[in-house]
Amino acid sequence: MTKLEIMQSWFSRIWEDADVSALDDLLSPEVGADTVFDGVIAPRSELPELVKIMHSLVGPMQFSISRCLEDGDWCSIDYEMTADGPGGVTPVRAGGMMMARIKDDRIVEMTTKFDGFTLFEQLGQLPSDALMACLTGQKLRWA
Repeated sequence: MTKLEIMQSWFSRIWEDADVSALDDLLSPEVGADTVFDGVIAPRSELPELVKIMHSLVGPMQFSISRCLEDGDWCSIDYEMTADGPGGVTPVRAGGMMMARIKDDRIVEMTTKFDGFTLFEQLGQLPSDALMACLTGQKLRWA
């Protein structure tokens, strides 16, 4: 498979289909249960729960890749996630970027940046002008 096909498979199998058993196909054996990607998440042990949470928040999701750059073992993509949102009535759209080091057709390292701020604004969990409020120095307070 090409690096782009591996990245597409990551999104379609893991995120869209919620098939976390695909982690065994997509991650290198070098990636252990306690390996942490991007200093945030251990894909083998924590990612299955994150996929479940995201599906409960936004429902079925679709991913599209708009750009892909490859350099040696590395592949970088720009992607967008869309979903019909909770109960299929609140459409959401958020983008991100992901870089992965791929060796022997499997992901060895990964770093990703996802616009969760925009997603949570669209879900009504943050005010629609939250980013602008934060940039002015205001603090968000929950009642």
